[in-house]
Amino acid sequence: MAMISDPDLAARGRAALDHHQWRDAYDLFSQADARGELDPPGLTLLADAAWWTGQLPLAIEARERAYAAATRAGDVETAVAAAIVLSRENLLRNAHSVANGWLNRAERLLADMPENIGHGWLAACRSFYASVTGQNDLALREAERAYEIGRRLGNRDIEFFGLSEKGAALLARGELEAGLAAVDEATAAAVSGELEPVTAGGVCCTTIESCAALGDWRRAAEWTEAQDRWARREGLTGYPGMCRLFRSDVKRLRGAWLEAEAEARRASDELRGFIPAAVGQAFYQIGQIRLLRGDLGGAEEALLQGHAFGRDPEPALSLLRLAEGNLEAAANGIRRALEEPPASPSWSAPSDSDLYRLTLLPTQIEIALAADDLATARAAADELTRLAGRFDTLAGRATAAIGRGTVSLAEGDTSSAGRELRQAARWWTELDAPYEAARTRVQLGFALRAEGATDAAGREWRAALETFDELGAVPDARRAADLLAAIGGVQARSRDRAATRVTRAFMFTDIVESTSLAERLGDAEWDRLLRWHDEAVRTQVAEYGGEEVKRTGDGFFLAFPDPDAAIGAAVAIQRRLAAGRGETAPRLAVRIGIHFAEASRSGLDYIGTGVTRASRIAMAAGTAEILASATTLAAARGQYTATDPRGVMLKGIAEPVDVTTIAWR
Repeated sequence: MAMISDPDLAARGRAALDHHQWRDAYDLFSQADARGELDPPGLTLLADAAWWTGQLPLAIEARERAYAAATRAGDVETAVAAAIVLSRENLLRNAHSVANGWLNRAERLLADMPENIGHGWLAACRSFYASVTGQNDLALREAERAYEIGRRLGNRDIEFFGLSEKGAALLARGELEAGLAAVDEATAAAVSGELEPVTAGGVCCTTIESCAALGDWRRAAEWTEAQDRWARREGLTGYPGMCRLFRSDVKRLRGAWLEAEAEARRASDELRGFIPAAVGQAFYQIGQIRLLRGDLGGAEEALLQGHAFGRDPEPALSLLRLAEGNLEAAANGIRRALEEPPASPSWSAPSDSDLYRLTLLPTQIEIALAADDLATARAAADELTRLAGRFDTLAGRATAAIGRGTVSLAEGDTSSAGRELRQAARWWTELDAPYEAARTRVQLGFALRAEGATDAAGREWRAALETFDELGAVPDARRAADLLAAIGGVQARSRDRAATRVTRAFMFTDIVESTSLAERLGDAEWDRLLRWHDEAVRTQVAEYGGEEVKRTGDGFFLAFPDPDAAIGAAVAIQRRLAAGRGETAPRLAVRIGIHFAEASRSGLDYIGTGVTRASRIAMAAGTAEILASATTLAAARGQYTATDPRGVMLKGIAEPVDVTTIAWR
């Protein structure tokens, strides 16, 4: 980190931006700004760095200052660029009047100038504004204008951003074939490396959001994977804010639940204080994932957090009540949701009322069947079929087929049920949606058993069990195992197969002397302190791209893609906990252990000697200490202040393990 005496802070900040080292760039530009060394372009770069680190309110503040300084200096080009980006960023926070004001200001500045890239970006942003405010025809006209200006000026960023907005506008008008062709072409240019990262990320985000809203999960997943490859090549950690929400949904569908929760957790942190409704959606997605894993308490906590930010908790809350065995509450909850849809922006619930009902009806069918309410289940299945036909996506067809199949099974029509469920399982498999495919196999097993094909039913349940085990879907795995046991089936578990070997930086955290502290504080205060601790840790884990594998008593078992991410998160955790939650609140001391090693991926868990070593290293750490293995430091790219290198004997490990303390204060 640069010191205040460094005379080249801004230059180093520019170099850090060029290398996509967003956090370093932000710190360097902030120091230069504190010394009054940033001109209008420099303030723009500070805003860019703040934006890439997810500090969106700070980005707006810096860009407003850049605009004012550019206006005073007569730097029209910088002023126009700042005004246009300020319009876009205020649109993201639903400040429509402010966004329109900045657009009008940019237009006035450009009025007497020959055509330039400012006119292209103005048209692109006007298209975005019109799209957000529901003016689809205007959105299409402005997008086409931006596209043509970009082509005339040879500016590929404007050209393909305009094409992306054109595709989104066509999709909103119901012109699916032309709209999807446009967004596909624009996104191909984005992930090829032709465009600047901020433009490319925005194009990808628009495409993934549009596909997810349509229920075209296969296309959304394909572009998510392409964006991941692009981000790795560019050295990017992801596109901040809203894009993480859409990516989280896609990763959840693909069975990458830990990655999905990490994306949603990071989005909840980046968007806090900026787009409250989007924070609510992030917590909703976290609640969904925890529900799938069988963490009912954690799911309810996340759903209620989402509700506090304005996200209606349905249909997940009704599914949670069903999992708890409260049929009445589940049925009432989903009924109210269908009768009283929330008036909310697209990131909380689909703006199209039919799309919104499409997300609720499968849950109503499941709850109605559990309550033996066949009339309600049949009506919901019929409506689901009609709506799925309107949007005609593979996921929609699969969902409707499951609805028809499960209702037919309850009505005693096993032949129709088997036909529908086989087709649904094929479609979910084609979409690479393992959880949905496995759930369908369970229902198909019931249909086969009802027809007397017990062996065939056992094959379906065994396949489902293996998938549930691999995913970490604990309640579903338990149910499938019970079904197999009831027919005398062999319970082939995923651990019997070859495990996936991965390399991760494993971390264990633990609150020091938690028992005595809890006794001293009392249950209520200790519960509040523990919730604050959990939120503080999870925020930093998400910031550094880590996975929350599981709770371990008063701590966490975490996994990171590389040692630098793990060490960065450990330092951030210690600093956050040391800062405390208030002047008079008690401080928490945490010990942290890190080890970089290979392990076997088993569902949502990691197992192996590497994980054991990380756990033992944490146990050997002192109060408020970060203890890392020498292996971890050797693999790290960054430079860290390490002290007290030593060999320690760890329980169950014959030879001493070399470890080092990482300084964090």
